[in-house]
Amino acid sequence: MNNKIIKFLHSYSEDTNKLNSLIVSSFVKYNNINIKKNKLIKKYTESFVDEKVVDEFLEIYKRNCNDFNFENLIELFEICIPKKEKIVNGAVYTPKIVKDFVVENSIKKLTIPINEAFFCDLSCGCGGFLITIAREIHLKTNKPFKEIYSENIYGVDVSDYSVERSEILLSLFSIVNGEDVEEFEFNLLLGNSLSFNFLDVFSEVRQRGGFDCIVGNPPYVRAKNISKETKDLLSKWQVTKTGNPDLYIPFFEIGLTNLKKEGILGYITVNTFMRGLNARSLRSYFSKNKFDIEIYDFGSEQVFKKKSTYTCICFISNNKNEQVKYIKIPTSKLNEFPNNFVKLDYSSLDDNKWIFNDENVTENIKKIDSCAKSIGDLYKIKNGLATLANNIYIFKPVGENEKCYLHRLKSKEYWIEKEVCRDIIKPNILKYEFEIERIKEKIIFPYINTNGKGVNGSICGGNLKIIEENYFKEAYPGAYHYLLDFKDKLDQRDKGKGNYGSWYAFGRTQALNEKGKKLLFPYIDKEPHFVYTNDEDLLIYCGYAIYSDNEKSLIVLKKILESDIFWHYIKHTSKPYSAGYYSFAKNYVKTFGLCDLDEEEIDFLEKTTDRKVIQEFLSKKYGIIEKLTK
Repeated sequence: MNNKIIKFLHSYSEDTNKLNSLIVSSFVKYNNINIKKNKLIKKYTESFVDEKVVDEFLEIYKRNCNDFNFENLIELFEICIPKKEKIVNGAVYTPKIVKDFVVENSIKKLTIPINEAFFCDLSCGCGGFLITIAREIHLKTNKPFKEIYSENIYGVDVSDYSVERSEILLSLFSIVNGEDVEEFEFNLLLGNSLSFNFLDVFSEVRQRGGFDCIVGNPPYVRAKNISKETKDLLSKWQVTKTGNPDLYIPFFEIGLTNLKKEGILGYITVNTFMRGLNARSLRSYFSKNKFDIEIYDFGSEQVFKKKSTYTCICFISNNKNEQVKYIKIPTSKLNEFPNNFVKLDYSSLDDNKWIFNDENVTENIKKIDSCAKSIGDLYKIKNGLATLANNIYIFKPVGENEKCYLHRLKSKEYWIEKEVCRDIIKPNILKYEFEIERIKEKIIFPYINTNGKGVNGSICGGNLKIIEENYFKEAYPGAYHYLLDFKDKLDQRDKGKGNYGSWYAFGRTQALNEKGKKLLFPYIDKEPHFVYTNDEDLLIYCGYAIYSDNEKSLIVLKKILESDIFWHYIKHTSKPYSAGYYSFAKNYVKTFGLCDLDEEEIDFLEKTTDRKVIQEFLSKKYGIIEKLTK
């Protein structure tokens, strides 16, 4: 949706009635809709907003959009959800192609006539899925919308304005399709699905044994954004017992719990549940119950506008099946209704991560995983520093004298004592060894060894503590007063609730004490880059490092990790991102199996520089003879 349109609407976002009125009145006026009976829509077209405002908005809308159809109307309501609500509640507009595919395929799997089925969306938002269901029932059976809304459709949402907008949109949809009645009876309720007792509230559904079909887009809220109240509610579900679960995870169990035995669940959701550590209990739940599951994985395609989430469509039945069906597909191919699934037995899937590939790829991954030792068994993999204010602590000197580095920030110059600085580098932007000196920066490091040594130089390996403030101010006045200029910003880390020991301490204590030779590598990349450094005191941020005291071991490991075999493994076991990038998170890297090498083979790899020769050698060692093309 055009930014000018969004900006205009957001100027009214503080008053829900005015915003609803503006959108509804604009849609009605643009499409010359005559509202004769419906009280709800008449309320919003006759109150709250002046006609001049409607005309002003329509003028902007017509300049930037060619049409104002019903799908545009749904999108307008969805994008007007306050930003803070989107973060906390995970609301997002679902594209029409996805809604259509989920609903149409769910209906095909029903075991009863569509006009008798109970449909539900557990987090209905503004009602996009419910509208799609109503349309299909009406088209296939000619059942009046008034009866569809009261007899077939159910929805719950945690936001009262979303429930209201669902009723508005369903009412308008009926009117646009020729059915204008004074009032509709809706089964749409305000509630939190994590604690909502659906079968008690909807007694007619309980008598049937559950819903026939549950569809929707479960809220995607990352664990770090979940409130304490919501975390307490998460704990009641089986599938949230491991890691820090995201909010979408329990919606699978909630849906399947409220689905009748022959029912079908259809979700568009993030695809990380197949491999993410925090969804391990969910995978175990699926495996234990042997649910009949179909997965349409969109890979690195970003289905949701301006959302860096990677998604899939799941169809799940309470009926038992020994196999899980999987297909990787772009959304552009959904209308072809593909059925060339990879089918894997539950018994062959590892609940630590689900990997779906063709037989050759699966066999290759098994050979790698079957190695006696993995990287995680033999090496220490660590995250970088987390100051929570890197732009304050980390700088690139523009000059220096005998005792200080010159740090220029905008129009102001600061002289920072060298003795309180450490070398640091960002693996996320590093690809080759020769770049280290150019990319390397300085970090103000306000810590001291408990043995009293200064902070500069080789001080890692002991116990560190924050420098006492009076001493810091006296010994390093340049660094102290520089940080003091940013005290307000430092105090706002963790929303002002952080307890770091001192206001100038780092936001996290991770990686403060790491020391050693290492391979540096990024969070994500388009191909593997592992950069060796023997600078044992070099710190890192925004990236990872594999540590070892053995230089030869790291050089050999670097050649293995930059091989086609490792890249093949990552592409088929880690999280994909757009533009061909894949995750190099340590949870993916550490599971890579290392083939057994004798001293002669280690010497060979250390000395050999021909990449083709190395690749041929490793292919034989791992038993992977075929060329790795995907």
